Amino acid sequence: MRRGVLLSILGLVPAMAGAQTSCTLVGASGKCSPTVSMSSPATMTNPALLEFTLSPPTTLTATATVTDMELVDGMTTGSIATVSVRGNRPWSISVSGNSAFWSASAGGWTSKPVSDLHWSLTPSGASAPLSTTGGTLMSGSPGPGTPTTVYFRPVIHWLADKPGVYSMNIKLTLTAP
Repeated sequence: MRRGVLLSILGLVPAMAGAQTSCTLVGASGKCSPTVSMSSPATMTNPALLEFTLSPPTTLTATATVTDMELVDGMTTGSIATVSVRGNRPWSISVSGNSAFWSASAGGWTSKPVSDLHWSLTPSGASAPLSTTGGTLMSGSPGPGTPTTVYFRPVIHWLADKPGVYSMNIKLTLTAP
């Protein structure tokens, strides 16, 4: 005696939702061996995956003292941040200042330009001034990511910079083309 039994399979991925499943029992104690025909193979959409890590995560602080100054260009030793990106596609990070001028308090010069904060990927030597439009800090290929140290150095103008407290918000923007 043959009986036809329709076997219901739950919890399948959406690609199998349209699959046809049937099972035929032969005899009273027969075994059912289902046959599954899928109309399409399993599919997966892999999104752009990027992870951006910044340390310290919130505030960089640079305190300038006379011993930090280089007599020629008046640049302090500054502060550092560590940046790391990992992802499954190429990426780029740009850096910019959030405003055209530094915030100043305690008698500081209120017209200190954003360009008086420089950044570099080396602890000494050449550096680039910040702007409000941003510039490419670094870029990379897909992979696990390598921590990169970024050096931020304020420029001190001996005649214009009055004693006070100066601050500049920095914006790092991660993009994936």
